[in-house]
Amino acid sequence: MTGPLTRAGRFLRWFLRPFASQEPSFYRAVTACLLAAGLFWQMNALNKTYTTRLDLPLTWRFDTARFVSLRPLLRSLPVTVTGQGWRLLRANLGLGLRVLELHPVPRGGTRYLPAGVRRDVQNALDPLKVEEWPGDTLRLAFDRRATRRLALVLADDTLGGSTSNFRPKRRYLARFEPAILLVRGPATVIAGLPDRFPLLPNDFPAPGDSSDQTLALHTLPPQVRPAVSEVRLHLRAVAAPRRNAK
Repeated sequence: MTGPLTRAGRFLRWFLRPFASQEPSFYRAVTACLLAAGLFWQMNALNKTYTTRLDLPLTWRFDTARFVSLRPLLRSLPVTVTGQGWRLLRANLGLGLRVLELHPVPRGGTRYLPAGVRRDVQNALDPLKVEEWPGDTLRLAFDRRATRRLALVLADDTLGGSTSNFRPKRRYLARFEPAILLVRGPATVIAGLPDRFPLLPNDFPAPGDSSDQTLALHTLPPQVRPAVSEVRLHLRAVAAPRRNAK
C-alpha cells in the first residue's frame, strides 16, 4: 500500500511534468499572466468600501511659555474611518493626510477636547467618513509654568534620610556647586518641593577624609526641569567632638 505522502508526490510529478520541457518564453508568459491576474484582483478589491483605523497626526498650539501639560500630549489620534480602498491606502501611506491642529485652552483641572473638534477631525480626513474617535476619553491637564530657587542640602542616609545644616555636629561639611538650584515646571509640582532640597552623596568619606562627587538630579519629579543636569559636591568628614570626661 502506498501512503498519502507517496500519492501526493506522484500527483505533483504528474502535474509538473508538462512544464518541464517548455521553452523559457513559456515561463515568462505564465509569470506575466499570474502578475496581471493578481493586479486585476488587487485593483478590484481597492474599489470596494472598507472600515479601518487610521492614526491622524496632531500638532498642539498653545502658549507653551506660560503653560505646561501635566500629561504627555498625543502625537497622533486613533480614528476609525470608512472609505474606498484606494483612499484608505493613500491615507495609510500618508498621502493627502492633513495634520490636525488642536488649540486647547489651558486651564486648571482635567479637561476634555470640545465636541466641536470632531468637525475638524472630519475635515482633516475628508473624503473619508469618521466613525469613531476618542474625543470623550482624551483627557487634558494643564498648569502654569513656575520658576523657583532651591537651596541644596546634604541628605545623610546614616541619619535616616534627614537633611543636615552642614554643622560639624552632623559629621560632614558639604559644598555644592551651584549652591542654589533653579528649577522650572508646573506650578503645583514646583510648590510641593522643599525649600532645602536634599541630595544623597554617592558615598561618604571616612573621618578626616574628603571627596569630590558629581551628583545627578534624578530625584526631581519628571515634570520639573533644572537649570543644570548635575551638580558638584565637595564633601569633608569631620570628627565628632569629644565629650569631656567626668
